[in-house]
Amino acid sequence: MMKSIHLLFVVLVIFSFGLSPLQEVKTKVTVYDDIFLTESGLIPLPENAIELELEFTIRSVRFRSPIKLATDREGNIYASAKSNGAVYKLDSAGELQLQIGKSGKGKGRLQSPYDLLAAEDYLVIHDAEKRRLEFMDFQGTRRKSRKISDFTDIVSDPGNRLYVAHHVQDKGSPLVTVYFPEGKRSAFGKPLSFHHSIQALNSRSLALNKKGEVYVAFTYFPVVRKYSSGGILMDEYRIESPAMKVKENYNLKKVGESIAHAARRVGYRAVIIDIEIFDDRIYLLSHVPRLEITEMDDEGNRTATYWMDSQEVYEANDLMICEVDGEKKFYISHSFSPKYEIDVFRKKAKKAEQGLKGEIAELTAVIAASPDYFPAYNDRGIARYRSGDYHGAIEDFSRAIDLAPDSALSYNNRGLSKVKTGNFDGAVSDFSKAVDLDPGNATVFFNRGIALAHKGDFKRAIKDFEMAANLDHKMQMRSREQINYCLSQLKKDQTSFSG
Repeated sequence: MMKSIHLLFVVLVIFSFGLSPLQEVKTKVTVYDDIFLTESGLIPLPENAIELELEFTIRSVRFRSPIKLATDREGNIYASAKSNGAVYKLDSAGELQLQIGKSGKGKGRLQSPYDLLAAEDYLVIHDAEKRRLEFMDFQGTRRKSRKISDFTDIVSDPGNRLYVAHHVQDKGSPLVTVYFPEGKRSAFGKPLSFHHSIQALNSRSLALNKKGEVYVAFTYFPVVRKYSSGGILMDEYRIESPAMKVKENYNLKKVGESIAHAARRVGYRAVIIDIEIFDDRIYLLSHVPRLEITEMDDEGNRTATYWMDSQEVYEANDLMICEVDGEKKFYISHSFSPKYEIDVFRKKAKKAEQGLKGEIAELTAVIAASPDYFPAYNDRGIARYRSGDYHGAIEDFSRAIDLAPDSALSYNNRGLSKVKTGNFDGAVSDFSKAVDLDPGNATVFFNRGIALAHKGDFKRAIKDFEMAANLDHKMQMRSREQINYCLSQLKKDQTSFSG
C-alpha cells in the first residue's frame, strides 16, 4: 500500500535536436519525467503502472465540451455535443457516419444533448435543456420520450431497466433510482453524509456488470460501492491511489473550511471522473496531475493503473473502452479550451530490450565519426537520462554546451539531469543560463521554479511559475498548482517562525 503524502505535480521536459539528414542516425525525443513535488520528496507511480500512448485523435469543430461517449454492439461510437445540439455517430476510426438530432424540427430535434447510453437496440439521449430522455434507434429516428429530473449518470441493463443517479438533495435522497419498462420505479442507496454541499459532494457515476450488479463511484472521493441488482449494499471499496488520496485530502479540507464559510463550498477536485466495466474488469477514470485509468477486479483489488502524462493539463470528460482488432482501446473525451477532442489510447509498446542500449551505441558511433557534432551529444544525453544514467547524461550535455555555448536546450537538459542527482544549485545555474539564452521559453522558467522550490526558495520559485504562465497559457493551470504549493510552504514557515 502506498504511503499517503500531500503532493502537487510537476512535469519536466527534456528537449532534443533531430540529427542532420546527412547522418545515418536520426532521433527526436521528448521525455516527460514524473516528478511530484511533495513535503517529503518524490513518490513513484502506483504499482503495476502501464503507460499509454496516443494512437490517434478525433478532432472536430462540431464538438463542444462536455462530450459524453457511448458505443453500440457494432463498435460504432456516439459522442454528444451539448452546446451544438447534436449527437455524432462515428466508426471506431473516428470517421463521421451520422449526425443525430441537429436537423429538423419538433420530434427528434435535440436542444442540449448531454448524457447518453447505447442499449441493446436503441440510444437513450438526455436532453438537458428539455429535461427529457429521448429514445432513438441507431439511425436517429425517435421512438419515445420521457420527462426526467436532473441527474449525474445513467445506465441500462438487458431488461431495459434504467438506473439513474439523480442529484442528491438531502440525507434522505437515494443514490440510485430504477425505472422499469412498465412504468414503475424503485430506489436504493444512502448518500455520503456531510453538513452541507450534499448535492455537489455526492456527484457520482454508475456502471453495471454482467450479473446486473450496480457500481457507484463517487466523483470527489476514492470510494466505489457495489450493490446487488435488488439494491442491497454488497461492498464498499476505497481506491488506494496516491494521486486520488491527495485530492481527497484537499476536498476534506475544503469541507472543513466551508462549514463556517458558505462561499468556500465550491472548487472541489474531481477524484473519479467516470466508471466503466469492460469484460470482467472495472475501470476508473481520473485526471490531474496525470491521466490515470485504475483497473480493478470485481472484489475491488487494483490490478493495474494505465497512465499518460502531458505537458498541458489534461481535463478528461468521459471514458469508453472498446476492443478493436483484438486490442483494448481507451476512448477519452477531453477539453482544453478551445480544443474539445476525443483521444484514442492503447497500451504503449515496449521498447526492444536493446532499444536504449542500441540507441546509445548508434549515437556513440555517430560521435566517433563526427566528434564535433553537438546534437549527437545532446541526444545521447537524453538516451542516457532515460536509462537512468544521469551522471553520464550530464557529461554529454556538458560536451554539447562546450561545442554550442548558445544552446539553451542543452543547458535546460543538463539542469534536469542535475535535479535528478539532487544538485539543485547547479540546476538553478543551468536553468538561469537557459533563461538568458531563450527568455521566451516558458518551460525553462517552469523548470527553474521547480529547482528553486526544491531548494526551499519559494518566493523566487513563485516568480518563475508566474512568468511561465504568462508566456504560455497552456502552462497556467500547472503553474497555478505550483504557486499554491509554494504559498502554502511560505505560510507554514511563517507559522513556525511566529510560534
